[in-house]
Amino acid sequence: MDFRHIPVGSTGAAESGKAAVRFGAFARQLVKLRQEAGFPSAYQFYHRNGGRRHFPFTYVHYLRIDKGIRLPKPHWMPCFLSGLRLTPGEGGCRELFLGYLRDLVLTEEAFALIVAPLLEQQARPEASIAQEALRWIKTEHAVHLTPEQFKAQTSTDAAYWCAELLVNDRGTWSAAELANLLGLEAAPIRAALKKLKDVGIAREVGEGRYASRHEGKVYTYPGRLKGLAAYLDQVEGFWDKMYAKRGKETGTRVELVRADESAMRRYFQVLAQTLDSANLYSRTTKGDDSGLFVIEASVKKVLPF
Repeated sequence: MDFRHIPVGSTGAAESGKAAVRFGAFARQLVKLRQEAGFPSAYQFYHRNGGRRHFPFTYVHYLRIDKGIRLPKPHWMPCFLSGLRLTPGEGGCRELFLGYLRDLVLTEEAFALIVAPLLEQQARPEASIAQEALRWIKTEHAVHLTPEQFKAQTSTDAAYWCAELLVNDRGTWSAAELANLLGLEAAPIRAALKKLKDVGIAREVGEGRYASRHEGKVYTYPGRLKGLAAYLDQVEGFWDKMYAKRGKETGTRVELVRADESAMRRYFQVLAQTLDSANLYSRTTKGDDSGLFVIEASVKKVLPF
């Protein structure tokens, strides 16, 4: 049996009392990160990320991890990061992994002996105002779609665009108005609105008019969860199709750089933060030249050199 799953002083007895909270360093950082990601409760984090289909353990077992009673196995870490919408190297991951190592070696003396010498002591810059604003958006303004909602929204181009138009506008829309704006037939729009209503994305407000249940919010997709990557590819297809029909390019820039791959991974984290800051410019009312914009960030290694 793996010792990481045995509470201190336990020989199979009930896990209760103060001694049961054995792995607090990891649990504290996990709870902090899930709250910042927009999951105020353990129940929401587990089930809105797909539950047993995503995590290789039950909700009861996750509760023990969340409370510091259990420590997860190392190979479970990817499912935690994807559930938290984080990538390795992104803000918070370092503290999460340090908390894991601190709990793993059990004592501060062992941590100082084994782990501390491996750490680079670097001054950490203060978070910028933009970073704080993005943290607020992620914590208070994001809506994490469940796998079922994500699949429904990406089932057809009509469903996808209806969901996006509704969430990005504070008004109400009829099927005819949406069809006219999107250049689609009214029948698939009506079917899409019904599907979005059934999964809790859209709401009917009377007289055949619809609005989002989360207007003005920012959707986050569970595309990194197992089995959902293909749906993200489908979304990109919707973008390309609509761009060819109705869009135009606003700006592009490309650089070719010789560098270490590790340096480029670190650079991408900075690039991703810059991309996320586009949400600070979002609006939910029509402007003189407003529209839906796709902003992409990509770092590709084209040649080992």
